[in-house]
Amino acid sequence: MRKTNLLSTFGPVCCCFFCFAINSCTRLEQTHSAPIPAFYHWKTQLHLSQHEQHYLEAIGGKKLYAKFFDVDWDETTAQPMPLATIELDSALLGNFEIVPTIFITNRTLVNLPIQQMDSLAGLIFYKIKSLALRPFYEAQFDCDWTKQTQAKFFALLERFKDKAPRTALSATIRLHQLKYFEKTGVPPVDRGMLMCYNMGDLDDWATENSILDIEVAKNYLPKNSGAAYPIPLDFALPLFRWGVLFRDGRMIKLLNDLNAANLEDTSRFKKTANNRYEVLKSTYLNAHYLYAGDQLRLEGVSEEDLLKVATLLGKWRNDTSLTVAFYHLDSTAISLFPKEKITEVLQRF
Repeated sequence: MRKTNLLSTFGPVCCCFFCFAINSCTRLEQTHSAPIPAFYHWKTQLHLSQHEQHYLEAIGGKKLYAKFFDVDWDETTAQPMPLATIELDSALLGNFEIVPTIFITNRTLVNLPIQQMDSLAGLIFYKIKSLALRPFYEAQFDCDWTKQTQAKFFALLERFKDKAPRTALSATIRLHQLKYFEKTGVPPVDRGMLMCYNMGDLDDWATENSILDIEVAKNYLPKNSGAAYPIPLDFALPLFRWGVLFRDGRMIKLLNDLNAANLEDTSRFKKTANNRYEVLKSTYLNAHYLYAGDQLRLEGVSEEDLLKVATLLGKWRNDTSLTVAFYHLDSTAISLFPKEKITEVLQRF
């Protein structure tokens, strides 16, 4: 097995240090402030159109959590590799704060010894700086850590804080990590971003909506105040939709942005139940080849769903300051959720 230098896999790095001091987050006994609107951007090219800029400005958007790259394990080189690296166009970013967000796979942490977390933290930090084009005040790590990888992930966060002591650090928190935090642990960060979606059993055909289910959300949120969680939490809400493709009773893949209008051709598709369809004959759909007998379940989020979960979370928020980030910024989200709808959702906090 050929091994390469770990530094080389992350490319050239910039030695200039652009970080500015920020005030640490503290819990104050005062009235909750209005939430700060934000969006996730999960594409490799961040070139905001004028329409997107105007949309963000209209809802009072302050920042974008932009995925800068994934960190995954490469079996050939036996090294962690940066994948899907972002391309930024600084001329079109306006005054929005860009929060570099890094997705780390569990298999990276499984394979890399804990002794190398310091090196990985440094490489991630300098890779971010080489891509950021301008100062960044916060960085976010996205990882659905497990019992096996918890110690390594938390060590990586600690080492990253050493590299960037003046940069606020946040981490995504899944609902199960919220409810069972005494077992799963609390990441050593300034704030957590509670991911309030993908809460159902995606692989079960009987699931109604795996993206957002209010009753499931209630089961994960503690009955008492969110202050029980040891660090301040922000909230991420979904604006996406997809089709879940099943073949021979097994979930095969997700078809992004699929809706009922795409399945109106009755010679190819048959509606069998609410949001459920059967493929009548083998065909292409949005560049995906489907076989006769395949089944599709449509999932999405309505304005009513968002208002309900916002009301639920608004009663549970555990800090006076709050960012509400919507996943994710694209033309479909803007068309389905105009600024008036987003503003109403924000008012529920």
